[in-house]
Amino acid sequence: MASITLNIRNELPKAVRWTDAMTKQLPFSISQALNATGFDARKSLNGATRQYFDRPTKFIQKSFLVRKSTKRNLIVEVYPDAKRKPYIGRNITGGIRGQKPFELRYQSLTTGNLPQGNALIPAAIRTNANGNVSLATIKRISRQVATKGSNSVFIGQPKGAARPPGVYQRYNRNKRLRPLFLSVDLPSYRPIFPINEIGAKVAERRFGVYLRQYLAANVAKG
Repeated sequence: MASITLNIRNELPKAVRWTDAMTKQLPFSISQALNATGFDARKSLNGATRQYFDRPTKFIQKSFLVRKSTKRNLIVEVYPDAKRKPYIGRNITGGIRGQKPFELRYQSLTTGNLPQGNALIPAAIRTNANGNVSLATIKRISRQVATKGSNSVFIGQPKGAARPPGVYQRYNRNKRLRPLFLSVDLPSYRPIFPINEIGAKVAERRFGVYLRQYLAANVAKG
């Protein structure tokens, strides 16, 4: 009767050495896999802004950043950039959105009665293809606040007329006001951007693949 004899004593030292090498390389390999997965998640999240947001600008399409892990801190974080967070934060969590930087700027320049903590929506002012007022226009308006004559800008509520508070420009020899922005309550958003679901799908699909690749490569290098 044919038989096979396995001598584990001959193979055991090799297995021990391989296990020791794998154990030694495991934290670094996990960190590498986490970081690669994190950058994949960032790419997916930035790309998803085009699906979930209405005509997002390039600024919004680059909202997410990565804070990398190390072999001593096996956590990778994918998070919205602080400059972009006022624009997208409530689309992620829901609730009342915060004031945008230009709204805070105009509020600080008010020359009249402008409600604190409100939003400013464009009125008789040109917007771009994304529905926003350009940064150059916002800066130009800032320079015209509290000046005199045509094209000077008044921030607050006009007197003697039932017009809402906002940002107004004087024209027709300083006799008339054109509303550039109107002050309204800050809008409330429902959560529409599924950041957790998008990130979880990327992690489920990519982390295991990356870990096996990095672990094999690092063990081979020794």
